[in-house]
Amino acid sequence: MQLFLESTGFGLVVASILAISSVGFTLQWGVGKFINLAYVEFMVLAAYLDYTLTHTLGLEFWLSAALSVLAVAVLMVLMNQYLIQPLGRRGVRLFDLLVVGFGIGAIVEYSIQAIWGTTFFHIAVAGNTPLNFAGLKLTPSELVIIGIAVALMLMLHLLLSRTDLGRAIRAVSVNPTLAQSCGVRIAFVLNSSWFISGLMCGLAGLVLAFNTAVFNSGSALTYFPYILAVAMVGGIGSAYGAMAAAVLIGLVSEWVSIVSPYFGVMVALIAAALVALFRPEGLFRSPMAGLGGSV
Repeated sequence: MQLFLESTGFGLVVASILAISSVGFTLQWGVGKFINLAYVEFMVLAAYLDYTLTHTLGLEFWLSAALSVLAVAVLMVLMNQYLIQPLGRRGVRLFDLLVVGFGIGAIVEYSIQAIWGTTFFHIAVAGNTPLNFAGLKLTPSELVIIGIAVALMLMLHLLLSRTDLGRAIRAVSVNPTLAQSCGVRIAFVLNSSWFISGLMCGLAGLVLAFNTAVFNSGSALTYFPYILAVAMVGGIGSAYGAMAAAVLIGLVSEWVSIVSPYFGVMVALIAAALVALFRPEGLFRSPMAGLGGSV
């Protein structure tokens, strides 16, 4: 029983990291119609930028984190503005866009290796003394990660449900042509959604690095099957579905990992395959669907 409770606690941390990363990934998929295979490489890039700003340039922790996340968000916007959108206007097929995403990911990964090398970097994380919550053992740093995820999901909900930009994002995700005819600036909305997803991507890379305390250029690659599974189980393009699916897959994958650590990713991929076969729209339909959006 104690082992189950401990795995549940760690599952909540994994679910928080998955929620942050998967919601950003599914926004790009649902709004921009692009499966970004380079997403996890940008996550790692954020961790390297933060490490360099903190340990090499000596900037304050929070300033380094903010600049790193902002840099990844700007790179995402540039990627969308000058590569993805022009290719989309030329009618490039989905498979070709997948190859483009893979190529960008390879460029980012090899650039990281060329600049920083392939060795593991270590981050000193404070607050590693476990706290007991009715059998759930969580460190203060893990509680911070969970708190960041909850706060970020709440802010995203307010953005999508209470702002004109959020309504425009939902409209573009459903029907870009109709949204444009209603006066929505498609290019601005797409760049805004990529900027938001870029912020979430960079933040996901930081919390992942802080959770593991060590990372290298391939650290986030093992998370991509989970991110893809969460996006598919939650419903492609559904931010709310991704939030729910992140909790489900994060917890279940850690529970089955009690038997073997290899079972976690297997369960995630099997869940994605079953959903693709029997419920392609995802297990969780977006609460915002009734307001005119799939996001």
